[in-house]
Parts: sequence; structure tokens; C-alpha cells
Amino acid sequence: MNPVLRWVVLAVAALLALTACGSETSSGGGNGEPVHGGTLTVAQADYPEEGLNPHVRGCCVEVQVLRNAFDSLVAIDYDESIHPWLAENWDRSPDGLAYTFTLRKDVKFHDGEPFNAAAVKANFDKIITDKEYAPSTAKSTFQNLVATEVVDEYTVRTVLSEPTANWLNTLASIQGAQISPKSLENPDAAAGGVGIAGTGPFVLSEVVEGAELRFTRNEDYKWPSALAKHEGPAYLDEIAVKIVPEPNVRAGLLSSREVDAIAQVAPADIDQFDGVEGFQFEWKPSNVSPYSLYFNVTGDNTKDVRVRRALREAVDLNPIIDTVLQGSSDRAWSIVGPQSPFYDAKYENAYGGNVDEANKLLDEAGWTGRDSDGYRTNAAGQRLTVRLIATEPKPPLSTVLEAYQAEARINAGIDVDLQFRDEGTVDVVRETNAYEAFPRAVGGVDIGVVLEKIYETGGAINGPKLEDPQVDGWLADGRTALEQDDRKAAYDKIAQYALIDQVTTLPLYTERYNAAATSRVHEIERWLDAPRGMVSFSAYDTWLGDDANS
Repeated sequence: MNPVLRWVVLAVAALLALTACGSETSSGGGNGEPVHGGTLTVAQADYPEEGLNPHVRGCCVEVQVLRNAFDSLVAIDYDESIHPWLAENWDRSPDGLAYTFTLRKDVKFHDGEPFNAAAVKANFDKIITDKEYAPSTAKSTFQNLVATEVVDEYTVRTVLSEPTANWLNTLASIQGAQISPKSLENPDAAAGGVGIAGTGPFVLSEVVEGAELRFTRNEDYKWPSALAKHEGPAYLDEIAVKIVPEPNVRAGLLSSREVDAIAQVAPADIDQFDGVEGFQFEWKPSNVSPYSLYFNVTGDNTKDVRVRRALREAVDLNPIIDTVLQGSSDRAWSIVGPQSPFYDAKYENAYGGNVDEANKLLDEAGWTGRDSDGYRTNAAGQRLTVRLIATEPKPPLSTVLEAYQAEARINAGIDVDLQFRDEGTVDVVRETNAYEAFPRAVGGVDIGVVLEKIYETGGAINGPKLEDPQVDGWLADGRTALEQDDRKAAYDKIAQYALIDQVTTLPLYTERYNAAATSRVHEIERWLDAPRGMVSFSAYDTWLGDDANS
């Protein structure tokens, strides 16, 4: 191990005192009978700053708690199988362009309005026709919806512009949740909040902006998804969601039992709860997209594929990931997560860490000189600088990036200019093309939607700045193929392009989400929503026991 990496490894180990999280654990609920009543108090990192409407920003972690108040037509599990929810059953037309849903007849919204085919049409029409309502959702997940037709009171048909393999996955997401048509008429519907009615097992009853959300049991609820463990109303009386940005503060609140549960336990805090008497810890790996470093193919110093290959080869990520993450996540190798049905293990150990090759590539690319600081320069004396723009210095990502920066300098003389900016500034930097590299884990329920955001011309988060008709064609093939093997073949072409041929992407580590709770909380594994595993605190099946009996 070279001196720089050894220094980083020791510093990280001493600073974070990381420990491995171990394997998935059970919810610690025991075999007791569920208890009715009580308030579940939880803490999560962020407040849904962009609103409390699931259609508008349903992709993000902080919004997932709204799942308690909003149901979807169908439900999805970790195998990406689709199950009944507000729709009892459905049929797809032979050409894949139309899906006809038979709806439950016993559902009503929190405001007393009936749930029926007209309500579904009102929701989907709002998303695709109101340009100011949910533009991101309309573009990224509902872009192929042409029309929603009322067949009869409890039968509704969606018509697509092309066969869309991920349509049911989209409808299973919180962005496909159902909102009362009366609420959709509210001028402030996009902001959401108290009074925006769903059909869920809880009603959003109180909002303290930036600080707290409270949910109250829906006494009329009797239409859970086929994945639920019981029927009828939820067990809990209330859910109180506290917003606590600092992970160590969240951990302290749980340790002192001031809250019942927390989301996103930091690696350094996991050993306070995992396997510790009186507590429980649950995690799920995402089967969508890992944290990756995207290289800008139009960046000042990353236009040359030889430089991008050198950036891939100059650093051995394995010891960095092992040391920094300590088992809380794994090294990533592909553009999809290893739990995904579209994952191919052939990319594991297929690249990276070849320092001699990195230096040879940089010589060939004309970066043969060295300045007084030891960084590579070209014939004009310009330094090889790679502007790596990241959001907020939060471990473990920031620690991985800092180690990558140090290794790239010592191994290949590359000046990785690591800049931490707020989210808004990062968006401006990407729009103005003032960067060479950009780290992100891109969210979405279906891998096709995620890859379109990243690699499609005009994609919402096109870090590599690709405008390649061939890649766009592969994305379309994956989107329209109705057989999984055909989709996998299309996405593998993108993986080969992104990882090996054009090197637009350097996967870092797998995305995982986790939650910890006291032992009196039952069924916490159901808080990790499939397939991405984001913590929703979906508490329909959750109940509170007694510490002495747990």
C-alpha cells in the first residue's frame, strides 16, 4: 500500500471508528400478538423541502414517509414482481400499448370522495397535462402515457405511446399514488400537505415546516396491498416524524429512547444498534443504481477517452471502499446494483487499479510534463485538472472522494480539484458544463428510468453529457422490450459502453438504506420500500410492544 493511501486509511479508521454492519437481521418482533394503539416517533434526516405531494418529488428519500397517506394501483416487491393494491387485477394488450385495470370498489379518500376510474383519470391527466404541476414526473416516468380512459366506474385503461416495460413499476411507485380529485383542484395541490387527501392507512394531520410531520390512523382503512400482513385499520394511533439532519444526533436520540426509530444510521453508529440488546437494525441493498463517478465527455480535460480510462485505472478503489465503508456497503462494478435482475457479474474486477496503464494512457494523450507540484502538464504547460463537483461533504461519499483525489495525484499526477457545493450550485455547474466529474446515486423504481436520466440525450441527470444516438437507441430498446432477457441485453450494451469502451462511468459503491429501532417496535423491515430500499417508515403493519416482552 502506498504512503498516501495508508495515511488516508488510518485517518479514516481513526476518525470514523467504523464497524461492519453484518447481515440483515429480523425485526426483533418475536411471536407476540400485535398490539393496537400508541404513537411511533421516528427521526429522518431531511424535510421534503420541495413539497408534500408524492407526484411532485416522489423519487427522493425524504418524501417516502408520505407512503403512509397515499396508496398506488399496484405494489412491487424486491423481485420486481407486481401485486394487487387499489387495482384488483389488470390486463396488458398484445401490443403492449394498453393496460386495463379493475379497481377495488370499497376504497375512499380521506376527504370522503370515492375512489374509482374517474379518480385515476384525474390523477394521471393532472400529471401529464398540467405543465406546472409535476414536470419531472411527467418527463421521467409518465412520458409515454398518452391517455387515461374510463371504461366503466371501476375499470380504467391507460394508453401508452410505445410498449413500456417499466409502466407497472412506475405505477407501483409513490409517484403513481392516488390523490383525491377534489384535492387536485386545490391551487396549492403541488405543495401538498394537510388537506391533500390520499387513501392510505394514515392521514397527514399536522405539519411543522422543516421540523415535524404527524400522521393519524385512518379508521376506515381496509384495502391494504397484497403484500401486507393484516387487514383493517393500522395498529398505531399516530406516527410522529422528526426532522434531525445530523446522523450522530439521530443515533443519540435513539440510544436515549427519545425516539423509537431512526433512518440512515451512519457507518460509525451502526454498532450501537446492530446485534445490541434492546435495539434492532435493518438494511436493504438497492437493486437500482450504485453511487458512481460520471466523467463528462465534453469536459475541458475529459474529452479524450484515454484520460477517462486513466481516471478509471489510476486508483484501486477496493481498499478505499473496504476501509471507508467497512461492510456497510460493497464495491460497485456495474451501472446497476447487484440485486437487480439486470446485473451481470462479468464486470466485477474487469477494470481499475492498473497504475502503469493509467500513466501510459496519459503519456499517449499528451500529458507528459510535470509542474513544480508534480502534476501532469501538456505541451502548453497546462495542468491536467479534473474538476470533481460534489454536493456537501457528507461521509462516506466525501471520504471516498478525498481518498480518490489523493491516490490520483500520487499514482498518476492528476489534479483532482474536489469541490463541495450546495445542490443548487451543483445544478448550475452541470448546466454550464464547468466540471469534468460528478458523483451521484440516481434514484428511480425501474432501472430503465434511472439509466434514461443518466445516459439519454437531454436526461434529467446526464452527468456524462452524452448525446449519442446509439445509446438512445439501446435505452429505447430496453424501455420497449416486454421480455426481461431482451431488456437485459439492451442494458448490457449500455454497461459495456459506459464502463469499458467509452468510460463515462466509474462505479464506487452500492447504495444501501437502513433503519434502527428499539426492540419494542415490530415489523421494521417493512419500512424499506422495494425495490430501491429507501426508508419510508410505512407503518401499516407496525406495532409497539413492551420492552420487557420484546
